[in-house]
Amino acid sequence: MFIIIKHGDNQEFLVNTNCSVLLLLHYTRKKMGLRKTDTIDLCDESGTMKLLFLSKTPGDYASKFLTARNTYYVCKVERGAPGTRIENSYKAIVPLLKHPEPELVESLRTQCEFLERSRIKMLRTLEAKRLAAMESSVNLPARSPKSGGTQQTPSPSSQLKSKGGRSDEDGPPPTRRPFYKTRADFLKRHR
Repeated sequence: MFIIIKHGDNQEFLVNTNCSVLLLLHYTRKKMGLRKTDTIDLCDESGTMKLLFLSKTPGDYASKFLTARNTYYVCKVERGAPGTRIENSYKAIVPLLKHPEPELVESLRTQCEFLERSRIKMLRTLEAKRLAAMESSVNLPARSPKSGGTQQTPSPSSQLKSKGGRSDEDGPPPTRRPFYKTRADFLKRHR
């Protein structure tokens, strides 16, 4: 099926949605004379973005995300400056129209702010998880005997257990083999 893509000064072209999202975005960039590195997306007439540029599976058919015979506008997603701390931030989402409707611009601005808040929230969550993992590996809790209550006397079978957690009835402990860091260490000792 086909969709209509509007841009510029009331210009439009047809696009077949029976292709991958990646191909559809590449074709749209080429048709509009944009660079390959420009991040673009499509939004419907009410300003709802389709978030095709965030697709985790860009090989999926575009028809899965876009309704046939509808009209969409091309929007450029402006990110932070490359090489800076804010290079992945969402600065603005701009419709590539000569005279966009104020409602469309406002809707895109709101969605841009939401994307940025979501990105920051995700970064904070990841940082908290990373710090928690780091703290747990650094501050391993020391084992202490449980306090309170009555202590149970060990059973005879547990008294037979050695330090390795094996009972004397299991036979002699297995012999430990030497640890070899490299294959060369192994070959030195076995030739």
